[in-house]
Amino acid sequence: MTTIAITGFASLDHVAVLDGAPRAGRTTTILQRPQDAWPRLGGGPAFVAMALVADGIAQAIPVSWIGDDTAGDAYRDQLAARGVPDRGLDAVAGARTPVSVLAYEPDGGCICLYDPGMPAGLTLSAAQRELVGTADWVCITIGPAAVNDAVLDAIRPGTRLAWIVKHDPRVLSVAQAARFAARADLICFSHAEAGFVQQALAGAGAARPGQVLIETRGGAGATITRDERSIAVSAEPLAVTDPTGAGDSFAGGVLAALAKGETDKGETDLAAVVRSGHAAARRLLLARQTSENESALRE
Repeated sequence: MTTIAITGFASLDHVAVLDGAPRAGRTTTILQRPQDAWPRLGGGPAFVAMALVADGIAQAIPVSWIGDDTAGDAYRDQLAARGVPDRGLDAVAGARTPVSVLAYEPDGGCICLYDPGMPAGLTLSAAQRELVGTADWVCITIGPAAVNDAVLDAIRPGTRLAWIVKHDPRVLSVAQAARFAARADLICFSHAEAGFVQQALAGAGAARPGQVLIETRGGAGATITRDERSIAVSAEPLAVTDPTGAGDSFAGGVLAALAKGETDKGETDLAAVVRSGHAAARRLLLARQTSENESALRE
């Protein structure tokens, strides 16, 4: 059974769709917010893991940090409700479980407020290090700076590594990005992050044999590159007001396809990898849309 460990920040998300841009001294109305959970399970590890579990990878394990508080219990409960293992979580004594406020404006822009709730200097616990060291795949999302080096030090030579890029210099140095770029079997990034990834690849020197690069372009689809061969794969547009987690879900779908060996047969299978990512993101967004429509009917 394939085991995939996903490292990065945890979050419980308070998501709201607004009727306008917030301004001091003026009330802004919330037009829509999730009805199933407030706050809602969030953070890169959870979204990637949920997509993997939905795609048949049962041992997709978030490696992250929560508080020993009621919010931490809620985080575990929401993982369990989606069939995601929680044994990679470290409950930090005296800390608060991280929370985010994600407020979407009518033009699609998002105001993000994040309370990390954690002490500085987080790194892998002994149990987390063992999990990372024995996994078949390790997937790195944005997380504590000390974890970046700890993960690369803990993984075995034969472990496959996925890097889900978020350009945040507060927790990811140029040198660390170059180490990821040199070691990763999969790098998944947005069009806006392409320059940052190219800089990391240049710093890495020679590319890892068989390395897969996927650049996402929103509704325009994505481009997958392996061994200097690129394929563009379109996506079916889907109008949404709350896209939270779609990118990480896409990455989870891609990772599920790669873990099942979808690139072993050539060019057609490269396109199948991207389609798996699109399907995972679409599954998340359609489920969310259905929940919103059912809520509206009840009202």
